Amino acid sequence: MFSFSLIMILALSLATPCLLAAPTSPGDLQVEVGRDHVDLWWQPSGNATNYIVYRGTGVNDMASIANVTAPITAYHDGDLEHRTTHIYYVTAVNEEGESDPGMSIIATVPAKESNEIILPILAIVLSVIAIQICVVMLLYHFKTKMGL
Repeated sequence: MFSFSLIMILALSLATPCLLAAPTSPGDLQVEVGRDHVDLWWQPSGNATNYIVYRGTGVNDMASIANVTAPITAYHDGDLEHRTTHIYYVTAVNEEGESDPGMSIIATVPAKESNEIILPILAIVLSVIAIQICVVMLLYHFKTKMGL
C-alpha cells in the first residue's frame, strides 16, 4: 500500500505543470544622454523573456515605448526633442506576467549646441570678408595699371 501511494504522489507531481513565477524587477537602470537620444541599459531579471521600456514626462503619463527580447538588456531611444526631460523605467515579462517596475531614472536631452548656429554665420562673414579683399586687390591692380 505504501508503494502504491508513493507511485501516485510521484505520478501526480509529474503530471502537474511546473509553475513559473512572475519575473523579478530588472535592476540597476543606467542612462547615457546624447544630443538627441537616450541610451538605457539594466541588469537582467533571471526568468524574463522580454523587457518593456516605459517613458513619460511625469509619473501619471508613463507609456510603453519598446518591447525588448531577453537576453538583450539595452535600448536606444532616438530622435528626441532638445531640452526635454523624460522619466524611464523597465519591467520584466514572462509567461506568468509582468514584474513591478525597476528603479526609474530621469534623463534630460540637452539644448542644441550654440556652435551649430554660429558656424554657418561665421562662414558667411568670412566669405564676405574674402570678397571685400578681392575687390580691394582688383581696385589696387586697376589703379596701378592705369597709373592713377
